[in-house]
Amino acid sequence: MPEHDQAAFVAPSAHAAVGSPLAFTFGGWFMWTAVGVALPALGLYLIAAAGLLARGSVETPRTFAATHVATLGWVTMTIMGAAAQMAQALLGARIRGERTIPWQYGVFTLSVAAVVLGFERGDFTLVAAGGVGVNVASWWFVVLVLRTLGSAGPGRGVVSPQIPVAFACFILVLAWGTLLAANLRWAFWPWAIAWQRGLVIHLTLGLGGWFGLMVIGTFYRVVPLMHGARVASIRRGWGILTLAVLAIGGTLAGVGSGSAGVMRACAFLAAAALVLFSGEIRHVLAHRRSRAPDLNVAHWRAVAAYSVVLAAVGVGWGLGWLRTTPPDRLGEGVVVLFLLGWVTQAIIGQLYKVTPFLMWYYRATIPDVVAISHKPDLYAPRPGRIVLWLGNLGTAAIASGIWSADAVVAEVGAMLFAASAVLLAYMLAYRWIPAVVLGALPLQWRWRIS
Repeated sequence: MPEHDQAAFVAPSAHAAVGSPLAFTFGGWFMWTAVGVALPALGLYLIAAAGLLARGSVETPRTFAATHVATLGWVTMTIMGAAAQMAQALLGARIRGERTIPWQYGVFTLSVAAVVLGFERGDFTLVAAGGVGVNVASWWFVVLVLRTLGSAGPGRGVVSPQIPVAFACFILVLAWGTLLAANLRWAFWPWAIAWQRGLVIHLTLGLGGWFGLMVIGTFYRVVPLMHGARVASIRRGWGILTLAVLAIGGTLAGVGSGSAGVMRACAFLAAAALVLFSGEIRHVLAHRRSRAPDLNVAHWRAVAAYSVVLAAVGVGWGLGWLRTTPPDRLGEGVVVLFLLGWVTQAIIGQLYKVTPFLMWYYRATIPDVVAISHKPDLYAPRPGRIVLWLGNLGTAAIASGIWSADAVVAEVGAMLFAASAVLLAYMLAYRWIPAVVLGALPLQWRWRIS
């Protein structure tokens, strides 16, 4: 973790000059790129694509580019950076092969850029080539994670059961996405293009499998630890995993067989998993040790609320009560609520809580303890409240605009979300720059994980 990041948090003079416990860049290059580059870029893309989505133009190069900025640039890069930074703290083991991470970062970042640029230009050859690079870098990442888990020793490499399943979905969605890109270029498999079959499979594995199970697994592994509260029931976690796996597998089977009944049953399964997860979130937050202001709590409450809303939509669609014209509009709105709401709120909430902890873990020694901030509102910076409300209002407006076919509402929502993204990027990725320019913080450019 770069020294200027740590100094901004623990050095008294620097802390006074910067004035916020969140005034640092992230130690991992993945995290910094995700928060400082991909998230603001996603906001700008949404402004350009929201009107298209509201008009029903889903399968356009611009919307595909925006989607992959979100899925690969924002969420996946955040997961990779978090895994690299948290391994030592949670497993007590160094990253195996950490010297290769800068190269893995370079391959992944350039490949994601190629995918996005390829979609933007309508060049599916470039998209497929970028997909191959994303696969290589992602397999690289998975091998690093597995080697680190193996070196942690018995009893140390404990992960939530949802996380290995999420990684399996990650590998599948990468391979499937590259296949789809190649198919768009050379059209060798018409079945995958007809009735959006390939797209539904891709979204199911990526959103439900990779992102959904990773968020749930992270919650079970980290959030009770951070708040000093036990989950309501370990069995409930296994129940959530079982329901989610059945929903994901059933959706794939439903797409393959063309069975609407199977798809409706999967909606009920996913809704049940979301309701159980919402209850688990509320239980942990209700029994947390500290009652000090904490944005982590606020964001997880938002995740619980999104879980209930998404579950209600799933039940309504399964019973035939919710329909849109064309039918794709409902799916678009669900993707927006899930990706920009459920997933994004979980990520931002963890950034406020986990990142300061990592500053202490990597930096603090016994003499440094007195320099660690003990502010009662350490995890509740004032601009964070603005980020919370702008992001959620923007997400709700985008979804509403899509469902009502109102391009203006969707575009206003995109602007609100973009403002939220830019403010968060400034707080977490760029706020250290004025202090460096003024000489309050030393800038030391070097790579360091552990």
